[in-house]
Amino acid sequence: MNDISFSHSFMFRTIEFDKFHYTDNRTGAPSHYFAYMLCGNCKITTNTSTININEGDIFYIPDKCSYQSYWYGNPEIRFVSLGFLCMPNFDNKSYPVQVIHNNDSSATEFFHLLSGKTRLSPADIGVFYTLAGILIPLMTNTTVCRTKEITERTKEYLIHHPFAKTSELAKNCTISEAALYSAFQKSSDITLNQLRNNILLEKAKDMLITTDKPIEYISALLQFSSTSYFRKKFRQYFNITPTEMRKRYRI
Repeated sequence: MNDISFSHSFMFRTIEFDKFHYTDNRTGAPSHYFAYMLCGNCKITTNTSTININEGDIFYIPDKCSYQSYWYGNPEIRFVSLGFLCMPNFDNKSYPVQVIHNNDSSATEFFHLLSGKTRLSPADIGVFYTLAGILIPLMTNTTVCRTKEITERTKEYLIHHPFAKTSELAKNCTISEAALYSAFQKSSDITLNQLRNNILLEKAKDMLITTDKPIEYISALLQFSSTSYFRKKFRQYFNITPTEMRKRYRI
């Protein structure tokens, strides 16, 4: 293993294990890492996620990240590790452990180039930041992850509590109402109100197919403002009327 340090800010190396290796980094990673799996595969687990890394994958581990890693080979395990203390991050985003899906062959060439160095020069650091410039735009940041989590959690809650107030939905996600609306604007193709409406229409469909309840009763039960409004929304969503739905799909 050849360790190369430059002003105590970088640690580039090629790491090799035999057959199986376990690493306990629950105290936190000492720096950020970009890495490239040359041989073998790996599983990294954190408190919130598990990622699987295969041969040829590029992956990222953030500094201070608490994790455990399990390395497997048949028999060889080998990967290029580029450790660095300062994340080139001008948007002030945070990034979780992740596999970086990359189609740029130059990225892997940069890993090979940096792994073979015995001394680091300013030009090598330039190569590293060029590599970072390729990878960072492809990475998922925690802001995106959190926003998606909020919208999915809200959808799940609405399925079971379709008449919940917005304040209740926000409380369920431990955020403000404004943040809840913002999350839907950023990561969903429908608004919060449209999501609620769609869930109610799906419930209406189930009732039309499985019960004999009148359409007026279903509309009132699901708290639509009027039967005519319910019929209009139902047709917009399913492209058929409630009566046609009942005739066509009822068992």
